[in-house]
Amino acid sequence: MRVLLIVYGSLETLSGGYLYDRTLVRRLETEGHEVQVVSQTPRTPYLANLAGNADPSLIRKAVAWRPDVIVEDELNHPSLFLLNRILGRRVPAPRIGLVHHLKSIEEGPTLKQAAARYMEKSFLAGMDGYIFNSEFTRQSVRAVLDFSTAGTNESLEKPFVVALPGKDRLADLTVPGVTRVRDSGVLRLLFLGNVIPRKGLHLLIAALGRIAARPWSLSIAGGEDPGYGAKIRSQIRESGLESRVTWLGSVEDAELPGIFQNHDVLTVPSQCEGFGIVYAEALSFGLPVIAGELGGAGELVNSGENGFLIRWGDSEGLAGYLSRLIDTPELLAAMSRKARAKAKILPAWDESMGKIVQFLTNLTRRRA
Repeated sequence: MRVLLIVYGSLETLSGGYLYDRTLVRRLETEGHEVQVVSQTPRTPYLANLAGNADPSLIRKAVAWRPDVIVEDELNHPSLFLLNRILGRRVPAPRIGLVHHLKSIEEGPTLKQAAARYMEKSFLAGMDGYIFNSEFTRQSVRAVLDFSTAGTNESLEKPFVVALPGKDRLADLTVPGVTRVRDSGVLRLLFLGNVIPRKGLHLLIAALGRIAARPWSLSIAGGEDPGYGAKIRSQIRESGLESRVTWLGSVEDAELPGIFQNHDVLTVPSQCEGFGIVYAEALSFGLPVIAGELGGAGELVNSGENGFLIRWGDSEGLAGYLSRLIDTPELLAAMSRKARAKAKILPAWDESMGKIVQFLTNLTRRRA
């Protein structure tokens, strides 16, 4: 099977979505399938990506490659929703949308979000099938397509597969028999993810400012958007929290087991996550997870059992949950046990990527 994968920028970009894409490519190649990755240029601001629809080089590469199937990362929707009309005429292979997260369900300026809704509907309606990273993502796309097809069953007839990200990427890096280091005197919080507005670090800092007199510390790990990062540093400084916050910057995979083992709770209160690979990995290390209630995090976090789900913008509620964990060490211990129990029933990468490869294989056989 010859697979053409269309992404933005480098496949080595550090994010959960690119990790998912990289892992799929490795699995396809391991099974003897040929993969060609075509990169479109990501642009800022968001609407500048419309220019990608006027770039004929992707069409030329696809025609020359003659793929059996084309997999398009949904992140590329603003650069493909028009170009796909030409691609569909020139290359007969089915086009499969690989959907991690919908831009149109994020908060943002009215014009920008209206444009995102239009472009995503157009992109998704033109696909021949879908790969979803969670049931939440599937339901989100179904809602978009049911609306855009004016009551028809088009969105229900196209093939799809739901393949959750794996929880075991770090298993080979973990030292057997080493458990998390505990310090009962201080609640050690970890924010792990790109430092961008959607991840909600400003909400976490606001919540911590409410409980500044309590015993806690915070480590921030991840790549940083310069503008937003500067605002966060200013917020920390103005709240008088500098001495209790450690910036780790971007970290390598080999560092993650030690980081997880030296913290008590993962707190990434995102506005919305299609799934949240970091949540699954934290659970596997016994860290309760505090996440946003909108998105796929609800498929991982049973609020009140192995973590908490919070409403976007509710820094007061977040502060309350953190206070509970500080005041009741037995609750933290119980949540840690339930976190590990939840991780045990989550799929491994091998299982999830195997589902996708089988899905693509079956699809191309039916089209042959």
